[in-house]
Amino acid sequence: MEANQTLHTERPDLPECFQLSVLSWLPCVYLWAVCPIYLFYLKKNHRGYIMMSILNRFKTVFGLLLWVVCWTDLFYTFHELRQGHTQPPIYFVTPLVLGMTMLLATFLIQFERLRGVQSSGVLFIFWFLSVLCAVVPFRSKILQASSQNEVTDKLRFTTFYFYFGLTVCELILCCFNEKPPLFSSVVTDPVSYAHEACLCVCLCVCVCVCGS
Repeated sequence: MEANQTLHTERPDLPECFQLSVLSWLPCVYLWAVCPIYLFYLKKNHRGYIMMSILNRFKTVFGLLLWVVCWTDLFYTFHELRQGHTQPPIYFVTPLVLGMTMLLATFLIQFERLRGVQSSGVLFIFWFLSVLCAVVPFRSKILQASSQNEVTDKLRFTTFYFYFGLTVCELILCCFNEKPPLFSSVVTDPVSYAHEACLCVCLCVCVCVCGS
């Protein structure tokens, strides 16, 4: 049946299990894998600190809202369980993992500010992957709603589009540079720093590939 849904149809679509597992976990795996090395890199490269700005506040608020949205799905699954509607384990695991990852991303937003990071290559890649992986469920939910003429799971339908909109906002905000850090003896070039962060990410990816 999944093969028919994916290939032998006029409107091909990926299975829901694949969307809830691989597509949802891919950005999370990336951020958790890179985080230890990136934190070590930030501790060794202190560039002063950046005062809280409107841009940073919006990034933080959107990150916390993403955590709330993800765990709303988790608590709703527990509510369904209490009502006697048992859901597959993926409905518990994915919101939990996504929520913890959004908290990690929010922590990195503030930690980068305290370390004088004006432009984050690591978080830019994370938000880009999050939006990219969410495009498939975005299309899938629209196709399902149009074919069924109604939305069967209204809460998860709504929370997903809140999630998608917030990740797009985070990606857009990540394209803007923070103010220069205070009390810094280092020449702060946001473009070069973003390049350094991207090189750090590439190094992490190479280490993971070689290790596997």
